[in-house]
Amino acid sequence: MIKQLFTVFVALSLAACATTEDVFENTPLSDAPLHGKFVWHDLVTDDIDAAKAFYGSLFGWSFRDTQRPEGGPYTLVVGAGGRILGGMIEVEDPGNGVDYSRWLGYISVPDVDASAAAVTRLGGAMVVAPREVGSFARAAVARDAQGAVVGFLDSHVGDPQDPPTQHVGDVTWNELLAANDVSASAFYLEAAGYEVTTTWRNGGEYHTLNRGGVARAGIQDRPNDQVSPLWLTHFAVVDPASAASKAASLGGNVVMAPSAKVRDGNLAIITDPTGAVLALGPLDK
Repeated sequence: MIKQLFTVFVALSLAACATTEDVFENTPLSDAPLHGKFVWHDLVTDDIDAAKAFYGSLFGWSFRDTQRPEGGPYTLVVGAGGRILGGMIEVEDPGNGVDYSRWLGYISVPDVDASAAAVTRLGGAMVVAPREVGSFARAAVARDAQGAVVGFLDSHVGDPQDPPTQHVGDVTWNELLAANDVSASAFYLEAAGYEVTTTWRNGGEYHTLNRGGVARAGIQDRPNDQVSPLWLTHFAVVDPASAASKAASLGGNVVMAPSAKVRDGNLAIITDPTGAVLALGPLDK
């Protein structure tokens, strides 16, 4: 059931990325691809109005409603300075008790088809096979060998540049909570071309995924077996504790409040009112 559900909504999400050229008017794009960077994020939700109200209040985002090329609504997320940060797409709740609202990130890769072939060779599965997304990119979505869902994208127009200054609501990090961190690191080394460095953090190994000498994402073991492997998207806030409290007041849920034992109290994990999980971390200053 889960696989079929992802096949439906991710296919729609991919098509939605092919919007008009003025989408990136205020979003500087790189001349050279930024391979390894998570360059696009979609929120898939069963209540887009609730999501807009929540994120607009929490991060100060605004939204631009557009149409997908094949018809149907798609919402662009607009951050500080008019930069496009990603998108939102609403999918009807099938009523089967499955909480499928989530953030989905896309990794910039030089060859989407090669990444897809690596995924299947390494024990993962394609959810959406490689396809052209209008004139914007070639993209695909996969489940890795442990079940976490991730996108691969080769942009035809350039990748969003790394901003010189972070703003509230910017994506600051992407982190895989894995069932087995070592095998997950090996998977992404081959599927996305990362170089992996391993350090010790909070009593366990932490694997940083680098590309071109730049740290782009991380992998660590999930906190317990009740947590399904997933990619956790981190967003910038002024103060994680205050932001988590505000999220709760807006209808979200605090999964993990900041604790001095975890990253010096600079991390909160929440769910939005539609069930999507995300992390809150401090702005780089």
